[in-house]
Amino acid sequence: LAESPDDAYLHYQMGKELGSGDRPADAAAPLLTALKSCPPTAAWRHDLVLRTLYALKCASRHAEAVQLAEAEMPHWAHSPDFYFTLGDLLLDWAAGEPARGAELLPMIEACWLRALEIGERPDLPDSVSGRGSWLAAHNLAVFHGSLGQADLARQWQARAAALQPS
Repeated sequence: LAESPDDAYLHYQMGKELGSGDRPADAAAPLLTALKSCPPTAAWRHDLVLRTLYALKCASRHAEAVQLAEAEMPHWAHSPDFYFTLGDLLLDWAAGEPARGAELLPMIEACWLRALEIGERPDLPDSVSGRGSWLAAHNLAVFHGSLGQADLARQWQARAAALQPS
């Protein structure tokens, strides 16, 4: 980075390094720097966007993360990982600011439902297995359980179990 301070890929790698350790919030700065000059067609952009959303969540920069998600959404309409990560981000925001719950809860559910609708996409770079199937269904089970909707929670729990690889 000292030799090539404008290299987006190096900033991405620095963000990955920080994010994989015990400093995920510190990954936001280099990941945001990488996003500024990352080519839209870069093979690693999908992972960069997801890691940036996660880092911003860890830094409690939820509004900024949602702005990024809104800007990136047209590019990742086919990514269960994108919607899974966005649902997680919104849930974290709702937990930190309960007054936003009425606004955020429907969006959280919609994100995980969209991830399920898309299904698994192992062809996407750095896609995480399960985000388009059993992990999203599991999150919906926990989500509905936390809202006291036991019947829905059981239905999603059964679906998660059915979708989980053996």
